[in-house]
Order: sequence, then C-alpha cells, then structure tokens
Amino acid sequence: MSIPSLITPPVARFNGIADAALYWFKFGLMVIPIIPHSKQAVMKWDPWLAILSIESIQNHWSQNPSHELACIVGDNLIVLDTDSPEADKALGDIEANHGCRPMFVVKTNHGYHHYFRIAPGAYAKSDSHHTETYPDRIDVKTGRGMIVLPPSTDKTIHSCYADSIDGLHEVGQDFIDAIFEHNGRQVPRPSEPSIGGLTATPVTDSHLAKLEGLLAHISPDGGYEDWLHVLMAIFHETQGSEDGLALADRWSSQGNGYSGQKDIDIKWRSFRLDVASPMTLGTLIKLAKEGGGDLQVILGLAADKFEACEYEVISPSPAPVQRSESRKSSPLAAFSLRGCLPKLEEQMVEQKLILGNLVLLGQATVIYALANTGKTLLILHMIINSIKQKIIDPAQLFYINMDDYHNGVVDKLRLAEEYGFHTLVDGHQGFEAASFRVAMERMIADDTARGVTVVLDTLKKFVNTMDKGKSSDFAKVIRRFSLKGGTVIALSHANKHPGADGRSVYSGTTDIVDDFDCAHILNMVSKQSDLTQKVVEFTNIKRRGNVALNAAYSYTQDRDVSYNELLLSVQEVDPEQLMSVKQATEVQSDADIIKVIAGCIRDGIDSKMKLADATAERARCSKRSALKVVDKYTGNDPAIHQWSFTVKERGAKVFMLLAPPSGSTDEPPPVVT
Repeated sequence: MSIPSLITPPVARFNGIADAALYWFKFGLMVIPIIPHSKQAVMKWDPWLAILSIESIQNHWSQNPSHELACIVGDNLIVLDTDSPEADKALGDIEANHGCRPMFVVKTNHGYHHYFRIAPGAYAKSDSHHTETYPDRIDVKTGRGMIVLPPSTDKTIHSCYADSIDGLHEVGQDFIDAIFEHNGRQVPRPSEPSIGGLTATPVTDSHLAKLEGLLAHISPDGGYEDWLHVLMAIFHETQGSEDGLALADRWSSQGNGYSGQKDIDIKWRSFRLDVASPMTLGTLIKLAKEGGGDLQVILGLAADKFEACEYEVISPSPAPVQRSESRKSSPLAAFSLRGCLPKLEEQMVEQKLILGNLVLLGQATVIYALANTGKTLLILHMIINSIKQKIIDPAQLFYINMDDYHNGVVDKLRLAEEYGFHTLVDGHQGFEAASFRVAMERMIADDTARGVTVVLDTLKKFVNTMDKGKSSDFAKVIRRFSLKGGTVIALSHANKHPGADGRSVYSGTTDIVDDFDCAHILNMVSKQSDLTQKVVEFTNIKRRGNVALNAAYSYTQDRDVSYNELLLSVQEVDPEQLMSVKQATEVQSDADIIKVIAGCIRDGIDSKMKLADATAERARCSKRSALKVVDKYTGNDPAIHQWSFTVKERGAKVFMLLAPPSGSTDEPPPVVT
C-alpha cells in the first residue's frame, strides 16, 4: 500500500530546553528532565508525573536550565527506534505495507524515532536488541519506556506533521505484530491473570532500599549465572518497574563486564512476571549472605529476636486519631521531607577543615586571585599536606587542570602520581568541560558525591562568570553536589581593576560568591623588601563555618628552581610574622614620603599643615597622602615611629625627629618568612 506524500511543515524551533519542554507537554507528551548527555532521569518518575504541569515545568527548568529532556511514552503511544540503515529500511517497508505514515520522526545519532498512537484494544510492550548482532531489528518503546526528546543531545526533529499526539497515525495489532515478527519475537499479548493470584503490590522506597542493601554484598563479577539470577530477582521483586531497571543497571555498572545501559535494558525486557518459578528475594538473601552481609541489619530482622510474652490490658486506650485522607493532597506533598530525617542525618558530613584553615569538608569554596599570585601552588601545597596527615583520601580527590601548558601538566601529574590523587586535563582521555557537568549530575543522582573532593583550575573554563544566568545555573549544580556530601574548590581570576583600597576584588557576577559557601581573595603583600620571597594573604569575604578570616603564605621567587623545589619552599606565615611583614611593607611603601617629611622638619618646617603643604610639593603627592604619612609615623617609639611633637602656645603642634633606635641601620625591617 503506497503512502501519499505530504507537504513538509515548518520545523519547531526552541529557545532552550525549557521552551521545548513546554512545547512537548502541550503536544501531549509526559515530559521528564534528564541528566545532560544521558538517559537518566534526575528524579523518580511517579512523584514528578503526579504534579506535571506548565508551572512545574517552568519551575524546574528555571532552576535547572541545563537539564535535558525525555518523555515517558505511555500505554497509548508506541515509539519505534532504528539504530542502523538496515533497521530503518525494514521499518519503512513495514510502514508502507500497512499504510502507516509516521507523522512525527526524530533524527538520532544512529537512526530515527517514529511515533505512533496505539489503537484501542491493541497491545504492545517494550523490546530492545543488540544492534551489532541484529542490525535490522527495531527497538520498541511503550508503556513506562522512556525516550529522549529534541533538542537534547543528538536529537533533532526530522519531520512533524502533527500538532499533538492526536494527530499521530494510529496503528493496530497487525502492525505491532509485524514489528515483533520481523524482530524474531513472539507477538505481544497481555498476560492472563493467574487464578487466585495476588494483585501486585506497589514497589516502595523501603523495599528498594532493602534490595540495594542486599546488592551491596553481591558482586556483579560472580559469574554469568549469578548475575542473571540477580537481575531476574530484581525484576520480580520490583514488578519489572523502571525503578527496578535503574537499580539493576547501577549494580551491574560496578562490574568489570559492564558494557552499557542498553545491554541491561535488553535483558530486562526479556524477563516475564508470569513465570512458574521466579527468582525472588530469597535468591538475593542467599547471595548476600555468602558475600558476608549482615542480614539482620539489612532486612531489619532484629525485632524478630524478641519473644512473645503474656500481657494484661490495664486500661484500654482510645484509638489513635487517624489522619483524614479524604482531603485532596497538596501537589507540594510530593516534595515534602517528612520522614526523611534519618536519611538526611546519614548524609551529613563532619564540619572539618581539609585544606589549611580555608576549606571545610562538604562545602563549595571559591578562591579569587590575579595571575601569578600562586593560587595553584598553594592549593597543591595544602592538598599534599592534607594527604600526608590523612585528612583527605587521595583516591577521592580530583584535581581538574584546565588552564596549563604541557610542562605544567606533567609537573602536576608527577605530584598526583606520587601522592595518589587524580588529575584530569582538558583534551586528555576524552575529558572536556562538558564531561565535568555530566559526572557531577550523575554523582548527585546516584548518591555517590559523598567524600569526593573536586578542584577546578580554573573556574572560567567551566562557566562564563560574566553571564548571570549561566553562573547561577552552574552554582546550583555545585550546591546540589555539596548537599550530597561532595566538596568543591574553584580557583578563579580576580578582577584586573583593584578596589578602592588597592586590593583585588572578585570578577564576574555576584552569583558564584552568593551561592557558594565560602569565598577568599588572595593578594600579594606588595613592595616587600626581601625580593627573594613572595608573601601572599588569603582574605575571607564570605564564610559558612569556622574558616580563617585571614591566612598568609610565603614562597621563593627564584625562577631557576623546579616546580618541586618551588612547592617545597611554601611556608605558612603566622599572624605575628604577617604583622611584621605588613609593617615593613608599609614603611617600604611610604619610604619616599618619610624621607621628604624628615627633610622638611630638618629645614625648620615643623607645623603639621605646613609639613603637609611642603611635603606634597616636594614629593609630588596629594596633601591627603602627606597628612596620612605624618599621622601614621607620629609617636614616641623609635622602633615604629619617625617623629613626635610638642604642643606650643595656642595649641600649635611642633614636630621633631626621633633618634633612631639602638642598632638601627635606617633601613626598613626585612620581610619575615
């Protein structure tokens, strides 16, 4: 049967993922957000679908604009997925033979998605295949199957002749059976309910947690037979649900033989609930026990140890008041944390300092500095010290070097190899900035962020800090990561233009500072007298927790030393030393004006205002600067002051020079390191 040609309509264009989500929702699809570059939903399906609306879509994507887009297909639709030219041709032939034109087609990286409506009374089920083994077979998605939508990664609209799902071509059982027969599968029919069979109970979070607890003691590398039995048991215990599939995939992915989510999906779709002797919870209990699991802890069987005893009712108590369920629950109830306290308490991390006195575990910290101030050097120094002191687990620390030249990469990789932490570099091992975002979203979704420390060097390689929207979106991802127990240290460039006090200020919009837990600015203590050493100071501008307000370090300025020697030269400068350094620096900075003021006093210019006028003229500085130096070095202590004054008649202050302290060389004190 031939299909008449249609006039191709204009393809919908979207202003971002949020706009697309609203479009497909109005089209009639049950949209759901997914982690970018993946097929993993960012939340459980059912609570999201229960409140799915224009408002919930707008709220979610306004806070998470980077999340991509999929839909739950539903029982009334079927999506046919071709991953090769052979499969695409086979599907085209079946469509032509049955006169079924696809009114909506999505182009994917390897093929196409064809969308159809299922006719009333017809039945289909999801089915998957190995493309390499069976290149001409067609994957099927329906029911609780999930399919990625445009404009997510590698998904574009090829053609769409429908304004909604009502405009999709309706297919009957004959068309569906033809697809399954082509695939070499038994044609799909609804399972007959067993006589006296029990209604399947919904899969609860507590049951999933119990299964996950058992799986933690079962290795996915224990042999194919055990692996298959575990998957079958999960399938039976979760009624073949998508939550069960996600659990099976997470467990399988820990094994050395894991080859991807699609293989798990194919095996999962081949299982049936109506088998005579299914694998059950007992299979998992047996394997977990063999793996050393404490079943009483996992399954909560401790209560079974108590023996029943005789009892007597002394006074009957009134029945407890039952909560009324007649009132329609609020859509906000799906997001309530009631009952989640134990889980959140388990996720709490100890508030301990992990890098000097500047970074707390489980927080997001940003450090701003001008180029060549030493921010990377100092962070690596602190990392190595913390590893030596067993404060940080090096296997859980990831230093991401995105702003270095080849020799610098090698120097830092040598350190990583020596101390056991990970180094990731742009363009190596397939890593790029987008990979970081995907990994963060996955750790958040899988609850594997706890204990992981990530150092970003530098921040501008991951987000445009001058763009408010992108900065806010990025900071929210970092916030969700830290709430899961992860730690982030971001190194960023300071503004090239200093503040009114001459010190560095942060660059970009305020969103990073506002949304991170802690922010420091690293400044060089300028005009130091010891030119062989550089002293720098961290100044805190935002904190949550007991981090230091100030911390100072020194390191050599010798350009002929290796990076290892440079690292070894780093020393912390204690507060007393820092004060001496700053005093010496101030004297060094004010030296020219001090010399002019002293000359004026010797020339008989000894009243305050005349001193300011004469100094301003001779030193070519402002009167305000001259007065400031006069006041700063006025006093009676020759160790820190240069002159004093006596009060004459009418209150006039007459200045005189102080004798230098014993042993003085008339040179400013050296920098202490």
